[in-house]
Amino acid sequence: MANEDMHIVYNCDEGFAPYVAVSMVSLLENNRDAEGIHIHLLESGLSKKTGELLSSMVDTYGPTRRLELVDISDMEQRLRGLTGRELSLGRFGAVAFGRILAPELIGEADRLLYIDGDTLVIGSLRRLWQQGLKSGSLASMAMEPTIYPEIKRSIGLSDSEPYYNSGVILMDAAAWRKERIFERAVTYMGSSEGDLSFPDQDVLNIILRGWVSPMPQRYNFMSGYTYQSYEVLRRHAPWFEPPGGREGFERARKHPAILHFAGDERPWFAGSLCPGRKLYRSYQSLTPWKDKPKVKGKRFYMLFYHMVDLITLAAPELRYGISHVYYMARIRKRTER
Repeated sequence: MANEDMHIVYNCDEGFAPYVAVSMVSLLENNRDAEGIHIHLLESGLSKKTGELLSSMVDTYGPTRRLELVDISDMEQRLRGLTGRELSLGRFGAVAFGRILAPELIGEADRLLYIDGDTLVIGSLRRLWQQGLKSGSLASMAMEPTIYPEIKRSIGLSDSEPYYNSGVILMDAAAWRKERIFERAVTYMGSSEGDLSFPDQDVLNIILRGWVSPMPQRYNFMSGYTYQSYEVLRRHAPWFEPPGGREGFERARKHPAILHFAGDERPWFAGSLCPGRKLYRSYQSLTPWKDKPKVKGKRFYMLFYHMVDLITLAAPELRYGISHVYYMARIRKRTER
């Protein structure tokens, strides 16, 4: 794989494009050692102007870096037609399912690295790309120890089984096509009862069950984990055994290769105090949206969120209690609709 292009997959719609641009720039800035980088952007409703701005941005990094736009605007219609039912697709909508279909859409690549757009790539991905997957694995993903047990149980996972975050996925694309992973996903979604909390992620955790190898946490380090201790995470999720154990987790905290803003505390919200916000602005300054103002209207919520972060450091069990009450309230509200 040393002399092969890295095939990177993102997805977005028009509204999220400025944030995906920041992640793309951080990827390009910190992976100059890669022979070539081919970015596949699975897009829905992207304007011609936005597409041109993104392409021009990538072009500035030279001929071995290129961007390909892949239209998936019919994803919701396609899923409805294949499953024969209306689906609850969560706050990220049908575009999020592009990651499951990516191996089918990008037939020239036998390996793909999917990266969520709410990330910063602040380290080289060469080792991750070249390390390959363990025998029998179709994907590598980082474990998510903060997932609520109720979510795991709702999709049929036992308390002792791992749950993975789908924000970064190293895929054996050839094997996904051979094993008809997208078709398996559609079949599961068509037969599933009730709403899924994180539709695309829950589906992947079920259909890839037993086919996932744990990814080192530094390649998908969620910003909220900055305030979490390894011991507390293990206490609440005994199945959490990331590569390298505690040492690997602490290394990820100090030197993440991919920082994932997976919670509600995003660096583009006015008043956000999330880790990495200053670094985020420095990469934003390299995009066509360098002057885009922060999203207003969430200052008090961002202050509350940061207070909860601080509570996590001082009294982690209280944080878990607050989060659990909040989550269960959201579940009840959704099921009552």
